[in-house]
Amino acid sequence: MAASAKRKQEEKHLKLLREMSSLPPNRKCFDCDQRGPTYTDMTVGSFVCTSCSGILRGLNPPHRVKSISMTTFTQQEIEFLQKHGNEVCKQIWLGLFDDRSSAIPDFRDPQKVKEFLQEKYEKKRW
Repeated sequence: MAASAKRKQEEKHLKLLREMSSLPPNRKCFDCDQRGPTYTDMTVGSFVCTSCSGILRGLNPPHRVKSISMTTFTQQEIEFLQKHGNEVCKQIWLGLFDDRSSAIPDFRDPQKVKEFLQEKYEKKRW
């Protein structure tokens, strides 16, 4: 019975994650704007793509990244993501970002994305 209850809880969490990832602000990677993020950045509470998840793990300090479909999430992690998401993260991490003088890098250029993420998270530029 305990295993069944645990499985039901995991299914509920996965459903909530899929609902959150389908919200308009979360449909694109928070860090590079690629469509269809498949990971969550549990350090800041955003939804990110596979490429950025790898870069985030390499930052200093490394970000804690989890796959939406391949990992289980605790109730606390679900609540954290519900309180954050890409829209809230944008206000926190890109609050002073001016897209007239800077641009979010093209997701096809991993070096530019890495430099952008270092500016955003390590140097806290914006």
